[in-house]
This record gives sequence, C-alpha cells and structure tokens, in this order.
Amino acid sequence: MLATILQVLILLVLPWGLIKLTKALKRFNFVSPIVVCYVVGIVLANLPFIPIDSEVSMLVSTAMVPLAIPLILFSTDFKSWLKLAPKTILSFVLVMVSAVGSTMLAALLFHNSVPEYWKLSGMLVGVYTGGTPNLMAVGAGLNASDELLGAANVSDMLIGAVYFVFLISMARWLLSKFLPPFRKKEKLHLDKRLHDSVQEIRGVKETYGHVERFRAVLTSVGLTLAVVAVGAGIAFLLTGGDFDRIEVPAILLVTTIAIGLSFIPKVRAIKGTYETGGYLLLVFSLAIGTTANIDALLSQTPIILAYVGVVVVSAVIIHLALAAIFRIDTDTTIITSTAGIYGPAFVGPIAAALKNKQVVVSGLVCGLVGYALGNYLGFAVAWILMPK
Repeated sequence: MLATILQVLILLVLPWGLIKLTKALKRFNFVSPIVVCYVVGIVLANLPFIPIDSEVSMLVSTAMVPLAIPLILFSTDFKSWLKLAPKTILSFVLVMVSAVGSTMLAALLFHNSVPEYWKLSGMLVGVYTGGTPNLMAVGAGLNASDELLGAANVSDMLIGAVYFVFLISMARWLLSKFLPPFRKKEKLHLDKRLHDSVQEIRGVKETYGHVERFRAVLTSVGLTLAVVAVGAGIAFLLTGGDFDRIEVPAILLVTTIAIGLSFIPKVRAIKGTYETGGYLLLVFSLAIGTTANIDALLSQTPIILAYVGVVVVSAVIIHLALAAIFRIDTDTTIITSTAGIYGPAFVGPIAAALKNKQVVVSGLVCGLVGYALGNYLGFAVAWILMPK
C-alpha cells in the first residue's frame, strides 16, 4: 500500500519538477513538456532498480484524460469563434476536412501493415484538429495499446518538429506565391472572459494571488469531477452497465457536457482551468510512459512514423489546395494550420515569426474550438474505418 501511494504521489508531482527543469534549461525549452514527461516515464519504467507497478500507472493515466478534457474545454468560447472573419472560420473548417481526408488516405495505404490502423487514424484526426488531449482521449476510448499511443506521440513530435521549422522559416515566402497577402482586419474586441482565457493560454502571468489561484483550481476540479460523474453515469445506463463499451460514450458525454457548461459565463470566468487541464495531461503522459515496453515501442515506431508522415504531408497539401481555391490569405492559412496541427500553444510563436499580431487571437480561438470538436471527429473516423 505504501509503495502504491508513493508511486501515485511521484506521478502527480514529478511533472511539476520537469516543467521547472525545461524552463531552466533554455536550450530545451522548445521541447513539449508532454514529450518530456512521456520520455521520462519510459526511462523510469525500464530502469531495473526502480519498481514500477504498471497497473497503478494505468489507473492513474485512465483517470487523467476524462478529468483534463472538461478543464481544457471550460474556456472554449464558440460565440467568439463566430465573430471571427468568415475566411478564418472557413480556413479552419478546411483544416478539419484536410485532417479527415488525410487520415482516410493513410488508412487505405497502411491497413495491411498497421493492425490498429483505424484507431490510429481516429487518434490522428483528434490531434490534428485539436491537440494532444484529443489524441489521448480517442486512444483511451478505443482501447489503443500503450505501444501505439507511445509510437503515435513520438512520431507526432518528430514530424511536427519538421513542419514547425518549415512554418517559421519559408512557409510564408512559399505560400505567398499562390495565396493572396494578408490584409489588415478590424480588431476583434474581446470581452473580459475571452481576454482572460487568451492570456491564460499564451502563458501571460496572472495578477491574482496564490490563495485565489488555489480556490479557482479547487472550484474547477470540483466541477470537473461532477461532469465526469454525470457523463460516466449516463454512459453506464446507456450501455446497460457494460464496462467494455462504456469508455467511448463516457468521453463523448463528458466532452458534450463540458462544452455546454462553457456557454455559462461564470464557468468560463474560472481562472486556471486551461493550466490545470494541461497539468493533468502531463501526469497522464508520465503515467502512460511508465507502462510502455521500450522494445515493443521501438519496433512499432518506424511504421507509425511513416503513417503520421503521410497524414501530415497530405493534410497540409489538401489544406493549401483548398485555401488556394477559396482565396484564403497566406497568414490566415498558416495560423489556422498551426491551430489544427499543434493546438493553441504554438499560435503565439508562429504569429511572431509572421510578425503579425492580428492573427494571434483568431488562431487561439480556432485551437480551442478544435479541442472541442477533435473527439467527435476522431471517434467518427475510427468508427467509419473500423473493420466490419
């Protein structure tokens, strides 16, 4: 019992130390904390002198995803998305269409060589319309193997790094050859709630104190526990108490309830929800890393890397072709692609590379909407591709 408690405490606290370490080591600041936690988890699991109970780690990782989803979605503001320029909304819709089309193509090419291809395509639709939370949620709901989850994360990191370099270097120059230039738009007026959410995602230091922060975290976690309890309860009734079939409806119900609550101003006004949800994802990554068999992981990674490469390259090409057809400007195309491929966290750096502050808010809002829609699209694609 003592060993179990100690392992749970380490899984909950260690991500905080890893965040501090990556911030201190500025050379490695570009590496996603999720990737760092996952790699550290793999290392811990494969050190012979550190006893890791994989069942405990699996229980922790299973609990983190449904808890993180509502916390991230509470700050979503669909109304603000509808206030964006029509071309911005259209471009992000095209990002989602491209993600679905590219994962279908990859499934067609790799279905004979990747046994869980339909699960992988669903996970990749989730991550390339929303972000890592969606990949984890869809993977957990589909009971994807730990090795597949790990290989998908590693491959996403490697392919994503290449595309990121392209975005900050020559993307604007190349795309401007066939897309119209960005034209100055009217500034989007943010209400205080949306402004606070945007600041939170951008990592701007808040002015409220530790006591207020602690209360906000307790409030958000309490609300999240209620959402998970209601979602799981309804899913239990819908499946007739069949625990083998409860995960997918439970995740979709939790997602739907969280989106519904995001329309309530007082819920969106809770500070720190996005940060708290992000931290729980780090705990998930660390925990799932400690369950990975490194030999099985390495054996799967090459083919999964090729799969992810096909998805990303074809998704980008489809999006660019559609952007050219609909005459979407260069900067909007780039920032909505960033919101889809990477999520909100990378919008700021890409906007800085474009030297265009006007696209920051639209990119962040698109990224949040992607978080909300990623689970639905991911499960839908997996169901379509699932062998009959």
